[in-house]
Amino acid sequence: MFKTLDHSKPRQLRTLGILAIGSLALSACGSSSADESSANAATSDGMHEVNIGYFPLVHTSTIIQAEEAGYLEEAGISAELMQTEGGAAAIPSLISGDIDILYSNYTSILLAAEQGLPVALVAGNDIATDDHGIFVTEDSDIEDLSDLEGKSFAVNNLQNIGTVAIYAQLEEVGVGPEDVDLVEMPNPDMAPALANGNVDAIWQVEPFQTISEQSGLRRIGDMFDGPASDMPVGGWVTTQEFADSNPEVIDSFRQALGQAGDDLQRNHELHLELVPSYTEIDVSVAEELALPNYDTDLQIDVLQHGADMMHEYGIIAEPLKVSDLVVE
Repeated sequence: MFKTLDHSKPRQLRTLGILAIGSLALSACGSSSADESSANAATSDGMHEVNIGYFPLVHTSTIIQAEEAGYLEEAGISAELMQTEGGAAAIPSLISGDIDILYSNYTSILLAAEQGLPVALVAGNDIATDDHGIFVTEDSDIEDLSDLEGKSFAVNNLQNIGTVAIYAQLEEVGVGPEDVDLVEMPNPDMAPALANGNVDAIWQVEPFQTISEQSGLRRIGDMFDGPASDMPVGGWVTTQEFADSNPEVIDSFRQALGQAGDDLQRNHELHLELVPSYTEIDVSVAEELALPNYDTDLQIDVLQHGADMMHEYGIIAEPLKVSDLVVE
């Protein structure tokens, strides 16, 4: 159980979220994503043209494998794969109809839903495991999470699942959210910032975790541990209009993604083949990657727990019922 918190920093995070996501809600007014979507009509050969947005991480190997193995085509989907920015930054392209189905972290999705954007959950993708590490410099006096009190900690987005995970873990060791300075910066900038002394600790997801380990940074824990264990990290989202207009596409997408996830689970060789092809990851890094734990089913109960934590930490203002967002 998580007690209700009243800290200044979570209120600040919520304010930032309202400003960022609220602007999306305004820009969405009057949009006609369903009218403009390329998937509303099948092509002459019966294929559905679908624009799929993904952030180029190890975890999105699922969509690359679904395309490369022909699963999407077999399911009747002619896919245009589009690389996006992470977190909330890609959601405007979804709402506008430029992207039909998008990979995003769940915190950004739920925050968008709370602000009134018509997002709908399609499928899961990955569950948190040891591919998300917390790192400090080799000579740092930080030995564990309790030592983060009064320190700065880098996350890639203040409105991300990382904020929820680190706050939950800190609370368990007696450190309040107001006692740690969260700093937002892109993943590639974190290790240099740590080495230069600009931050005291960082969150590194693969492939940046392996790069940090190879550069001599010291791992002090897992980002998703304790009360944050086994949290679903990212999944696939669409708009309610697209889902209502294209139920066969949603079913086909889920089928193809599930096949890809089965192929990739604990398959290091397949990751080694795929990951350097759509990211800037060197083969020497890919060889050392900690593999994600794929689960393309939506874990509603666990996602609800994450939504409840977002409410507890002030990231969303009102409780959110996750099951209402799921595409049937």
